[in-house]
Amino acid sequence: MAAYVIARYHISISRACKIICLPKSMYYYTRIKDDSATILKLQELAVKHPTEGQDLYYSRIRREGLKWNYKRVRRVYLILGMNKRRKAKRRVPHRVKQPLCQPENYTETWSLDFMSDVLVNKRKFRTLNVIDVLTGKPLL
Repeated sequence: MAAYVIARYHISISRACKIICLPKSMYYYTRIKDDSATILKLQELAVKHPTEGQDLYYSRIRREGLKWNYKRVRRVYLILGMNKRRKAKRRVPHRVKQPLCQPENYTETWSLDFMSDVLVNKRKFRTLNVIDVLTGKPLL
């Protein structure tokens, strides 16, 4: 904005800054952000751990003793385009429902079931139950 006023009206920087209520120090200010170390570290982590995201990279960076701000790591992560899309939950396709087959003879189909319980003296025991599907009675 100040550069526009200076170029358009051919006035000094001090006068242009006063007109638009901008401190002169802000006019001369240039950002000094050297993110080369952060970029290299994030790229190194991306090669070693390609399936991890920004939060895990940040925690690894902090564990290594680097005191980088979370917002700084996030900004560089986004600049590098490393943000991954969230994968949608894969759903199992619907199956065609068919009625259960009914056995025609005794001992044609069985069901197995493991059971466990605790006795009064706090001893555990487990059993394997084998049941005939047609009659519903145990095999033994």
